[in-house]
Amino acid sequence: MTAPAPGRPVPGDPFTGLLAYPITPLDDDGQPDLAALGRLVDAAVRAGVDGVVVLASSGDGRAFDAPERDRVVRAAREASGSVPLHVAVSAPATHQVVEHARAAERAGADGLLLAPFSYAPLVDDEVAGLVRAVGRASALPLCFYNKPVQTGYHLTPELLVELAGATTVRAVKDPAALSTRRGTRVEVLRDALGAAGPRVAQRVSVGLSGDVALTSDAPLADAWHTGLAALAPTEYVALRRARASGEAGPTPQGTWLHDLAAALATVRPVAGLHALAALLGVRTGPPRGPWLPVPPDGVARLREVVDRRP
Repeated sequence: MTAPAPGRPVPGDPFTGLLAYPITPLDDDGQPDLAALGRLVDAAVRAGVDGVVVLASSGDGRAFDAPERDRVVRAAREASGSVPLHVAVSAPATHQVVEHARAAERAGADGLLLAPFSYAPLVDDEVAGLVRAVGRASALPLCFYNKPVQTGYHLTPELLVELAGATTVRAVKDPAALSTRRGTRVEVLRDALGAAGPRVAQRVSVGLSGDVALTSDAPLADAWHTGLAALAPTEYVALRRARASGEAGPTPQGTWLHDLAAALATVRPVAGLHALAALLGVRTGPPRGPWLPVPPDGVARLREVVDRRP
């Protein structure tokens, strides 16, 4: 994708820049705390994030039924104002994904995020069929979330090009780091899209996820997708802007974010974000089961880094 400047959002494109993925805070009864969610989203928007994504992995979308999801999306929509709001719609069955997509559009979402979850790894034709079904149900732009470690499915450049040319896919969220490869696939994916012609290349943003890599040496790409940015938005916005300006060397904020991401990597996902949120003053309990709360030693590791916040 051709951006006005490296790392800057493309006007009219909702999947560029820094995209923050908030947790879904829970009250004492384990219900979504919409007021706390609204404060998280509002703080991220005020700090300067370019988009917000709810009910993805960080937001533990699998844990909520349809009415709860609707309330979460509407609360986030109200808090996000004019900043793009995207909703993760992943589910084990196609009809569930379609229902999520339609509900998200009715609630005011600007875009959708989809990872191809199933009880067994899907194949290309099954993934393509799923994406086409979502496109028939909703005209909202779709970001394909490639999570090979968790889903067992790895999106190929060839299928990305096919989906970009024939479906509502307008972005891809790819891992910034995998144990099976060195570096990212940003240039590989951009080259494949570029070879398909400008109509395809210019309509798809290539984004990255993975806070440890993003806070160290990952390229800007068109977007960074991150749960940590929803809890420390001021620091993350400053980091991305510094990287975009070509600022050399680590900053205190960047170093702190990297240490925080590294500490989070030592505890269980989702539960770790909830524990960190509580340490940062967000009113929430642990996520719904089967996630277990972070044990005391893990909380202590997070607290040690939080206490060093610049």
